[in-house]
Amino acid sequence: MKKLLLSASVILLATGAFAQSTTGATSRFGIKAGVNLAKIHSSGDNESLYNDNAKNNLGFNVTAFGDFGVANNFFIQPGISLQNKGVKFEGTNSATAGPITTTTTSSLKTNVMAIEVPINAVFNIPTGDAGAVQISAGPYVGFNISGKNKGTTTTTTVNSTANTSVTKTDSNDKDLSFGSATDKDASGTDFGANFGLAYRTSSGFLVGANYGLGLSDLTPKDSRANSNKYTNRVLGFTVGYSF
Repeated sequence: MKKLLLSASVILLATGAFAQSTTGATSRFGIKAGVNLAKIHSSGDNESLYNDNAKNNLGFNVTAFGDFGVANNFFIQPGISLQNKGVKFEGTNSATAGPITTTTTSSLKTNVMAIEVPINAVFNIPTGDAGAVQISAGPYVGFNISGKNKGTTTTTTVNSTANTSVTKTDSNDKDLSFGSATDKDASGTDFGANFGLAYRTSSGFLVGANYGLGLSDLTPKDSRANSNKYTNRVLGFTVGYSF
């Protein structure tokens, strides 16, 4: 963790030094935070069944970043970010045998915490003295640091003859492990591309949205025996401040 934070700091400082030595532009630093709507997308043999049932997992994001001018209204924006990702599944099945009806409701929620290092190119479109619209895009590399599967199954049995109802709930929680070996739950690294749209006021306040398109397979490397590929999809909304 210390090596990762140190590497991110070096990127920020090196990019700032390059920008200032070549353009003389003033550097800005900032922080932003908000909510994520995250899914894991499948491509392969079972993609239709998987993707039709996958739902958004609500999470959060926090990012520290720097803006370094390299041309008129054009910036390079490296940063370091804490991203809450994952996916959620929910389903209900019902069966009737004579007077007895059994309804089973199942849910599975996957939460993953990742540290990301994005490097975005940002183009400013000034709106007079009020501020500027910011359009951004660029790559990111992510490191999965913790995660958990939380599963719940609720079964309700109704006997219409006896006019009785019995409900039973079972929970199945599991901490996730990351790496490339077959005994791991997911890959420890992730990379992809970010696309963002934001508005920055002249006083420094920010509001924006970002879409993270995962490109690397989340399946552990040693377990990739079929054509199925699982990648992150994250829609984030943020507010922040830069100075």
